[in-house]
Amino acid sequence: MNKPIESHEFRGTHSGEIIKDFPRPPADLVERLGRLPVANISDAMAKSGVLHHEVRPVWPGVKACGPALTCGSVDLTVKKFALSLARAGDVFVLAAGGVRDYACFGELSAQILAARGAAGVIVDGAVRDITGIREASMPVFARAVTPRNYHYPFGLEHGSINRPVVCAGVIVCAGDIVVAGDDGVVIVPQAHAERVADEAAAIEAEEARRRVAIMSGKAPLAAIEDELRAAGYSIA
Repeated sequence: MNKPIESHEFRGTHSGEIIKDFPRPPADLVERLGRLPVANISDAMAKSGVLHHEVRPVWPGVKACGPALTCGSVDLTVKKFALSLARAGDVFVLAAGGVRDYACFGELSAQILAARGAAGVIVDGAVRDITGIREASMPVFARAVTPRNYHYPFGLEHGSINRPVVCAGVIVCAGDIVVAGDDGVVIVPQAHAERVADEAAAIEAEEARRRVAIMSGKAPLAAIEDELRAAGYSIA
């Protein structure tokens, strides 16, 4: 039998704190990052900022990019208020403690965000109502899917909104840029987003050059052999 979840397990450093608004990054910067591969952004950040690999799109082929609106509670009341604060282009980040046995996001929440023009949802936990979420055209990334949710009210006293949260192993602050796709999710701190976008774009351009060389049969394999010999390999 699954161990019951206790509400105190969700107590965080900023419990009881709600910020209704926060500075968002420039739209053109968000757009730039949204065009880049998640893997290249990870490379540009020296592999940091990547959420745990279990946080995946609930169906393949979806993308999301936008400033994080953070919610540090699975309680329904706290979540409803957080959802009401979403602006067009925001990505709703729900720090649910990685719990996979109880869903904390579903169709109705997705419909609220869709109506407000949100760009996507990241859940460090489980979701349900996948058909309804898909019909709402809301990109959702989560650890698991289950029809069972919490018995509400649950954990009301331990929530936070737009305060720093730990989501799937990464600290996320309101306004950080979330970039999500089939490869997973990466969080770009707002203060470093311009540099990360420049470096990720340069990495993408270099990979495009190498891709052309590979497709044309002109990849520098001889140089690779020389490098292996220099490293001590014996090649017959």
